[in-house]
Amino acid sequence: MIEKITEYLGSNNELTGSMVGFLLKPENLERLKNNKKLVKKLTKIKALPSSVRLYLRNLAGVTDKITEDFFSKSELSEIKKRVAKAEAEGSMGNNAVSGLTTRGTGRTNIIGYELDKGKLSFAKAFTDPATNIDMTLGQATFSKDDEGNFIVKDKHNFGADVGGGTLYDNKEYFEGRKENTKVIPHLDRNERLDLDFPSKEREDKEWLESFKKMMPNEAESYTQYESDKQILERAKNAFEDGDIDASKYARIVAGFQQGEEIPVELNLGTITQEDKLEANPNFAEYIAYDTEKVGIPTLIKNQARKFIK
Repeated sequence: MIEKITEYLGSNNELTGSMVGFLLKPENLERLKNNKKLVKKLTKIKALPSSVRLYLRNLAGVTDKITEDFFSKSELSEIKKRVAKAEAEGSMGNNAVSGLTTRGTGRTNIIGYELDKGKLSFAKAFTDPATNIDMTLGQATFSKDDEGNFIVKDKHNFGADVGGGTLYDNKEYFEGRKENTKVIPHLDRNERLDLDFPSKEREDKEWLESFKKMMPNEAESYTQYESDKQILERAKNAFEDGDIDASKYARIVAGFQQGEEIPVELNLGTITQEDKLEANPNFAEYIAYDTEKVGIPTLIKNQARKFIK
């Protein structure tokens, strides 16, 4: 069976999000979670987007370090573009950040979510490199080594909650852990007062009876939070009903199965001035028009003008 699946995926260049949706059906997720051997084989097939492959590894507990060899050329190109865009921001005197980041103000050398194509889904991950990398890295840091190579580091992990909040493209919003009000059977407020103030300890029975009349005699209740099992069952039902897609469901399941994080460390090589100009139109204008009047040579300004859109 393993050989047939890997052969099919490896030879099929027209894989779609719906196929992955089938792969990530609840019953298949259960099989994948306990089959590291199969998942390791599946996730070597670069016809599957990196986001899908990392989801599968996370679900199965495959925590081998991810390097640049894991990614396709187009995926590495998208990651490098984000770093170049951030580096261009740094060259303009800003924090070296690109995309939407969630690590607070003042942080630098971070690449975040681009979200250019709207909300996230596995279907989009097959057709749009930016969406795929949004779902692969999210919030990665980068630095430059002694040889001038840019190193991207991240940890692929999930929080045990609802998986990505509102970032995912779903028919219905999937609510987080619910609070349910439970009524205590056969116990109302007056009965609670009788328990708290037994007759033998009452100095003034009339006072207690007067107090009861002042307060509505409502049923006693308490708040009970939804269990992990209940959230997973609700997510399964939402997925099967088409209210959430495979990416959202997989992330929820992965969050509750989260074990050891998957380390990611990529060597992207060097980033040139041309890379920064191409990745960041604002940087091209900054150089071409020398807005800070720093005396940029004409040759460099002419090069920048080629990248102004």
